[in-house]
Amino acid sequence: MNEMDEADEIGPPEQTDNRKVWIGGGALLAAAAVAGFAYANSGDTQWSDNQSIVDGDAAEVASSEDVSPEPEPEPILEARGVIAAKNESTVASRMTARITAMPVREGRSFRKGALLARFDCSTISAELSAARAATTAYEKTYETNVELDSYEAVGKNEVAVSRANLGRARAEANAIAAQLKDCAVYAPFAGTVVEEIASRGEVAASGQPLLRIQSGGDLEADLIVPSNWLTWLRPGAAFDFVIDETGATITGAVTQLGASVDPVSKTIRVAADIDRGDALVLPGMSGTATFEEPSDEPVEEEGEAAEEGASGTTSTETTTEGANTNGSQPS
Repeated sequence: MNEMDEADEIGPPEQTDNRKVWIGGGALLAAAAVAGFAYANSGDTQWSDNQSIVDGDAAEVASSEDVSPEPEPEPILEARGVIAAKNESTVASRMTARITAMPVREGRSFRKGALLARFDCSTISAELSAARAATTAYEKTYETNVELDSYEAVGKNEVAVSRANLGRARAEANAIAAQLKDCAVYAPFAGTVVEEIASRGEVAASGQPLLRIQSGGDLEADLIVPSNWLTWLRPGAAFDFVIDETGATITGAVTQLGASVDPVSKTIRVAADIDRGDALVLPGMSGTATFEEPSDEPVEEEGEAAEEGASGTTSTETTTEGANTNGSQPS
């Protein structure tokens, strides 16, 4: 290599000095940046070994175990029910006749013994008059035969026949009179007409429904409760009944449990008396009955406890007196 090539590789002395200055400045800047980063993080960073991390996790687990579980919510003993009348009946006709009067209209109230329906019984009245006239005739014949028999002017057979005819006439008259009693239908209890099935002027057949009535004052609640309530539900159990239609709350008490359990729904019907107070309560209203949670703790009767205490004391005193009488101490 000649001197010209070496001079080209070394380059000008000015360029070489500039490169050295730039390299030195970059190194100083990098060192200053590293030192600043370390200083900035020196107050926030805390170094710990693996044992301290494990101890922290254990403390968190222990604190989570110390937290007591939340108590289970109390069971809500609710049952659906409907208000119903204790007395409800369908008034029907016991004869085939034309309806002449129905004074109590639908929705109206009535008293016990009030007239609900009357029929045209002119034909039956005429039949009763004829039966009574025949009875009178047979009665005269029988009396005459009895008088003739006293004079031995008539045979015993004729007297017996006249007596039988009189009895038959009386029976027929009584039967017609019984039919005449069915010409009017009276209320068996005080209540309200719920539905008017027949109307005045119609010809009602025997057994045809006329009116549907129910008692207005005597109301009860029919509840449908789960069958597993039979373990604690007894007559006399109190409950609050919230009516859906009005939002009013009334009280009630169970009076009778159903005779059978529905095997499909696992429910049983329960009848209960209600105290409506000043609330508006009508048959057909529905609502929800809420019962109090039964107590699982057995109630110890004070009388039995006192008897047990008295018997224990008596036996102890008897044992002590026996030991003193024998001259030996009880073991």
